[in-house]
Amino acid sequence: MENVDELSGLALSALKEIRQTGRATNRTMAQRLLSDAMIVGSRDGNLRLTAKGRRVLMRGFARTLG
Repeated sequence: MENVDELSGLALSALKEIRQTGRATNRTMAQRLLSDAMIVGSRDGNLRLTAKGRRVLMRGFARTLG
């Protein structure tokens, strides 16, 4: 992602969508979130937030994740 310290509004929207539906309409953003270990795929085909993804979504940024 461009800068994992501050997520774009688009990334936060994608995390919210994944949390609510288990899917992402923006595939490019989903790939970025996967590579940043914020989401994972599950056996049933849905996407799920990791602990890191949940913390980032709650705070709105990743600065304190260390």
